Amino acid sequence: MLATIKLPKKQHPNSVAFSPSGGYLATGSTDGFIELWNFRTGKLATDLAYQNDGTPMMMEESVTALAFSSSGELVCSGAKNGKIKVWKVKSGSSYKRFSAAHSQSVSCVCFSNQTTNGDDDDNTQQQQQQQILSGGVDNIVRIHGLKSGKMLKEFRGHSAAVTSAIFNHDNTRVLSTSEDGTVRIWDTSSAVCLHAVVPGSEDLGLSAPPAHTVLAIPGKPTEFIVCTKSPKMYVIDINGSLKNTFTRLNEEEDGHREEFLAAVVSPGGKFVLAVSDSSTLHCFSIDTGNAHVAAHLSIRPGCVTGIAQHPSLNVSAFISNDRSVPVWTGDNVD
Repeated sequence: MLATIKLPKKQHPNSVAFSPSGGYLATGSTDGFIELWNFRTGKLATDLAYQNDGTPMMMEESVTALAFSSSGELVCSGAKNGKIKVWKVKSGSSYKRFSAAHSQSVSCVCFSNQTTNGDDDDNTQQQQQQQILSGGVDNIVRIHGLKSGKMLKEFRGHSAAVTSAIFNHDNTRVLSTSEDGTVRIWDTSSAVCLHAVVPGSEDLGLSAPPAHTVLAIPGKPTEFIVCTKSPKMYVIDINGSLKNTFTRLNEEEDGHREEFLAAVVSPGGKFVLAVSDSSTLHCFSIDTGNAHVAAHLSIRPGCVTGIAQHPSLNVSAFISNDRSVPVWTGDNVD
């Protein structure tokens, strides 16, 4: 491990996210604190005055989701009470709040994609026009306007909690996963569901495992990774067609059917890293499907609940339910 962030007693991490520059690792915890860390040392970032003063960003209830804007100037947090807040990273001050984003816990948040051209005025305007995409335990996906502070679009169709949601590269589509086992692909402007997919359905019989993650692949704007709570992951395209299947090495071992708990795509878009319930980190080549074990993590089996990937380095941070955020680094994964 590169470092381990240790949280105080009775404080557990629920969410993690790297800033786009890779300079900060943000954590959201059960007591509502949002803190930014130096991932190399496992210590709080010392260049933010509000953290040195003991006045961190804070939600009213447990922080269940985190995401940075593409500029890294803002961080969005979702909470167990269904509220969402957007914060200014440099000052720690509240930028926008959505008091009734969801009727139940927020499970995921992300910003719409933003292009930068070096023009400060244009970039500021784009930031104001950015949108927040969120999913909730209430089975609903919503888009919120960063400038207006209002809910703009609502996507209904999942029959169980939404587990992840992202925009495609040009924000014309929304992709979401759910505990109902489906991946839904939506038209952003009309909120119409264009495709509802159960990856690998031909092998699943009557029931599908929860689909807990959909991931964009850098350099492949029309393809996405879907990770399910099973020994399998899938590559689908923007039309919902299955392109490839990745299966965990030694799918059945000692009578135990291991399942993937979380996954990320490497910065270069060549590999997908997935951690199983034995705390084994598996690495798959997205192009060939070739697999190897990247690491046996020093985390108790079954304790990993999430993972975040550094934007440019082969560094991953794990959420574990033992009050720590282990930060791992490896070789030859980009």
